Amino acid sequence: MSETTLRVGGACEAGDLELTYADCEAAAEEHKIPDLGSVLPDRQGTAIRFRALIERARPHADVAFVNVASSDGSFTASLPVEELAEKGIVLYALDDEPLPETYGGPFRLFLADSEDCSVNVKFLGSVEFAASKGSHTARCSD
Repeated sequence: MSETTLRVGGACEAGDLELTYADCEAAAEEHKIPDLGSVLPDRQGTAIRFRALIERARPHADVAFVNVASSDGSFTASLPVEELAEKGIVLYALDDEPLPETYGGPFRLFLADSEDCSVNVKFLGSVEFAASKGSHTARCSD
């Protein structure tokens, strides 16, 4: 079985990227969150700040939105790039192992300090930088 990747692309200088668990582990220390519970109470695991993806992808100047989708494409959200730069968190590990599917893995997106539960994207499969807003099928279930 091949390693699961998070596809990152769209309007960015780096072109299309496929990030892995190892890429997240290798992120700059300033972007790492070793204990997600320190940022999001009642959550656990290891995460990186979304800013790490922004720095790696290098979005074009006209990018205003980030369109994200679950790995099966059934769940989408379109969010302002500035909000994700400030509050976005990608959970990728639990107990020093890739985040299991039972916890929404292998990648899961959260927004710190957000009241909008629709941006808690389980099974995060793709991140696309775009000039305009994309599909937003995400809805809160609770």
